[in-house]
Amino acid sequence: MINIQRLFQNHFASVEISAEELRQFTEDHLGKLKALPALPVNLTALLAPTQSAFDAFDEKISARTTLQATQSGGTITKDEALQLFRTTVRQREGRVKDKFDKGSGPYAEFFPQGIMEYSRARLGQVAGLLERLIAAAGKYQAQLGPELLAEFTTLKTTFAKARDGQVDTKGDLAQARANLAATRTDLELQLGKNLLTIALHHLGHPERAVDYFNQSLLEDPTRNNEDKVVVKPKS
Repeated sequence: MINIQRLFQNHFASVEISAEELRQFTEDHLGKLKALPALPVNLTALLAPTQSAFDAFDEKISARTTLQATQSGGTITKDEALQLFRTTVRQREGRVKDKFDKGSGPYAEFFPQGIMEYSRARLGQVAGLLERLIAAAGKYQAQLGPELLAEFTTLKTTFAKARDGQVDTKGDLAQARANLAATRTDLELQLGKNLLTIALHHLGHPERAVDYFNQSLLEDPTRNNEDKVVVKPKS
């Protein structure tokens, strides 16, 4: 027998779904929505609130990542700063690609040699790469928003201090996690609304789900498990 109450649940509030998995899933979902031709009005209306919820969630992931990198020992090391640089740029590449086609001139100003140039960057190259990102983010601030410019600017300061061994622990990681949890709930509920709206539009055609969602991005137990909660059985 069908359990109607299950339709009212928050299906994305699972301890088995990490923040990074949810980020990748939503990014893929948004890409699929935007790529589908001739979306009906009721589905097109999902784009703006989903993008807004995703951007807020994505920003809080970055804030938490920065605090996690700086909390150990009170100082961020050069290696930690390099990893933070690579992770941040990889995450933000999706935002640039969302606004500008991958083969466009503006995209090339950020990534003239593609994302791999940043993924393989050495310590001595980071400062120059950040200068490029800051210049491009400033130039296209109207399209990308001021947050991206601010984030790259902060990353430059963080990296410079790490290079000199002078970065002290800043902020409250517990508060960062609480902020992330709040924006995650907003995103989960928006994804649930999307799921129900899309399912209603294609009622009787479950095969259409793959046109909008890649469920496998939520189901890899070997990846992105840094913030999953382990639930212990009651004794």
